[in-house]
Amino acid sequence: MTTLAHYTALLETVGEAFAVLPLTGDASLLITQRGGRVLGLFPTPESPNLFWTSSAFDSPDAFNAFINRTDGWHWNLGGDRVWIAPEITYNVRDRRDFGGTWAIPRAMDPGSYTLTETDRGIGLSAGLRLQGYQHGNPIDSANVLLIRRIERTRPPLAELDPTVLTFGYDQLATLERLDDQPQPFSEVWNLVQLNAGGTLIIPVIGEVRASDYVKPVPAFARQIVNGALHLPLNGQQQFKIGYKALCMTGRMGYLHDLPDGRAYLLVRHFFNDPSNLYAEEPPEEPGNTGHSVHVYNDGGAVDQGRPFCEMECSGHTLGFNDTFVKRAEKRHTFSLWAYVGAREAVREIARQLLGSLP
Repeated sequence: MTTLAHYTALLETVGEAFAVLPLTGDASLLITQRGGRVLGLFPTPESPNLFWTSSAFDSPDAFNAFINRTDGWHWNLGGDRVWIAPEITYNVRDRRDFGGTWAIPRAMDPGSYTLTETDRGIGLSAGLRLQGYQHGNPIDSANVLLIRRIERTRPPLAELDPTVLTFGYDQLATLERLDDQPQPFSEVWNLVQLNAGGTLIIPVIGEVRASDYVKPVPAFARQIVNGALHLPLNGQQQFKIGYKALCMTGRMGYLHDLPDGRAYLLVRHFFNDPSNLYAEEPPEEPGNTGHSVHVYNDGGAVDQGRPFCEMECSGHTLGFNDTFVKRAEKRHTFSLWAYVGAREAVREIARQLLGSLP
């Protein structure tokens, strides 16, 4: 079982820097310098990780082999990560051949993070110079500083049911330009890799406004039930969809079961701003911006068939070529609230926080 002790022993063996942040009760958070990952979220020291992690953590030999992969997936360790969006600018050389030219810059992941421990929490910082591309041609580069601080927080409804374990953390991220040269749009992009098999609940305002990124996208990804989208994510049917900020609330939650019969709920809470640019675009739709939330369901083939899915959200756009968003710094807070307990008790918390149940 992938307990906290399993991860820390492996990371010590392979010489990777990490920190453990105590949360409410016996819960804890595992943070790695490599990739600036919030790698693990543990209700107790004996509990399994609530986040998905890859086969890299099977053994020290597996870890060393994984990070030296040459197929482009060396970054796919799991957990809660922060990249710089838009993907279509920094991770794809030519949108006309998305899959064939997609690659993660090593400046982004694993990056060159500095990890620090303070009385207030864990700090992660990295400078990133990222080459931008458009239709196969280099354009301007981003030269930015990403500063993150991770602190424990007290989630809402913590006293609703004393039998439910309640814990969480805030991630405060600042993205700052390092020079005055023209740069592409940039955004803090937060992605949480989840163990597949649960249901992602996304409250919706008005009608669904969404765009397909990786096709085919199933019909349920646009179906509103009792005021929310209910997405069963099995990690075996690859698709990605983006939702416009205009119909999002800034909150979504992943409801899943544990092997011992209990349930858990992971709620992402962030500032959703319909007036922001949100510069990410579907590969086949240049100019189609405004998506603050993305959902990715993997196809099951990336990591020895271990299924995962992702809930993703973005911060405010940092841009230097357009006076509409011409600021030198953007600050963001991404909260994650966790609840573990009897299934009906956790479902009631989901109903109160998200307004809808599958």
